Amino acid sequence: MRLLLTFFLLYALASPLCGQNQYIDSLINRIGDLQVAETDANYPPGLFPSQRAYLPGRKAPKEDDNIFFTGLIAWTLKSLKEELSARNQAIVDAMTEKAVANYYRYQNKDGRPVYNFWQTNPSRHFPNSRYFSQRKKYIIPDDLDDTSILYLSAAFSDSLKLVVKKLMADNANGQKTKIRNTFRRYKKVPAYSTWFGKNMPVDFDICVQANGMRFVLDNQLELNQFDSATIWLMKDMLIARKHIKRPHYTSPHYQNTAVILYHMARLVAAHSAHPLLADLKPLLIKDLKREKQQAKNGMEQVMLQTSLIKLGEAGGEQIVVSQKDSDRFYFFVANMTSVFPNPVKGIFANSRKTNFFYRSQAYYLTLLLENEVWRLKE
Repeated sequence: MRLLLTFFLLYALASPLCGQNQYIDSLINRIGDLQVAETDANYPPGLFPSQRAYLPGRKAPKEDDNIFFTGLIAWTLKSLKEELSARNQAIVDAMTEKAVANYYRYQNKDGRPVYNFWQTNPSRHFPNSRYFSQRKKYIIPDDLDDTSILYLSAAFSDSLKLVVKKLMADNANGQKTKIRNTFRRYKKVPAYSTWFGKNMPVDFDICVQANGMRFVLDNQLELNQFDSATIWLMKDMLIARKHIKRPHYTSPHYQNTAVILYHMARLVAAHSAHPLLADLKPLLIKDLKREKQQAKNGMEQVMLQTSLIKLGEAGGEQIVVSQKDSDRFYFFVANMTSVFPNPVKGIFANSRKTNFFYRSQAYYLTLLLENEVWRLKE
């Protein structure tokens, strides 16, 4: 009888449906509290707030109703849902449903099944900016990053996924135009571009490409020469240490070695058996360990620890992130010179004067939730 009781007790403790620790409960509640409940001057209901900063520390940040962070939160919560308690699963479902209800606002203005960073019809580019929001020339095209994230976070038909896959190929390097601002070695590589825009220059970003390949591989879409070229490009950049030596040039929209490694680990961990990705795991583990020893910001350390655990390594103790570290961490960057030709891009890629820096407290809490769930799984 005692043995049977012990068995049921262990089962209850191990089952995600029977309970959750207070830290996870607290994080999920805090994320939910940050989701916009009613329309206000800055956000429609269901979005998670984020801020755009120009010259951080010198100018006040502005509220920015992009879909990027809301999509990332929905995708991450979706990936963690099965590990959560029944109560927390219900909360996640409710949050995700409210978030996804906003996706239509960001769809291509002509109805194509791709998505924009900002609302499109009418355009709400650079919200709360007196200068940029009033000028149509600053409207940005739809992009692979937001499109991939939204498709990975919600249910879309197979027919729409195939349309997106074709658009990815149509806008790859060399199809409409050739890239003018990458390393010489990669100028002829037919890899995927960040942008879907008709007249937009080709732009390589290793993090955007990693998210694009998650979309392709997660949905088991047929691979073509653009997929293999994109994977080769990412691998070669990692082997050549481009993400360490020149992160601002390798990933103009993220610009941070820790964030680049997080993206690459997320891709490789999900598809570690793929023949084109399998040999990346040892290299990523080595880089993640080295970067974790050097990282000074707590949010960077959290992402690096999560990435190591996903790749099968020991994570270690829970990392406590100070509010100061959270406030100073910017996950995403809007780079005004990312499509400029060389040498302009190389000169200004790292300039604070040509970048807008983005943060979202709700997404940072989601990263902490992801870290805790993976630590417990370990």
